[in-house]
Amino acid sequence: MKQYLDKKMTFRLESLGLQGSQGPYLLAIARDSGASMKEIAAHLMVDKSITTRTVGTLIDTGFVLNDSGDARRYSLVLTEKGESAVATIEETFSEIWDNLLSDLTEEEQRALESAFAKINAKLNEEVRD
Repeated sequence: MKQYLDKKMTFRLESLGLQGSQGPYLLAIARDSGASMKEIAAHLMVDKSITTRTVGTLIDTGFVLNDSGDARRYSLVLTEKGESAVATIEETFSEIWDNLLSDLTEEEQRALESAFAKINAKLNEEVRD
């Protein structure tokens, strides 16, 4: 499913100079402005080295800014360009999910949302431990 979402996202975001796989990083920074690389990596449950490369690219391309006064620390915030990209990502993500769920009944959609909420809670619990 991740590959499907990345492909659909990339198709929509390439005009912004982004890849679909960069979207979750922008969303994470939008939700936790001022977060460090380590916090973003933990939130996304990915390796810190991948986060460092991806966020470094987002900084280089002007979507993210390191707002820390210390070059050895990170306090990641979105630029205006990044905020615009996040709006596009959220809109695209919504369209993709609406399309994927279009054949499900309302009851099936509620059951799926409930299952995802439980899985998400378990994943968050595992990350905290």
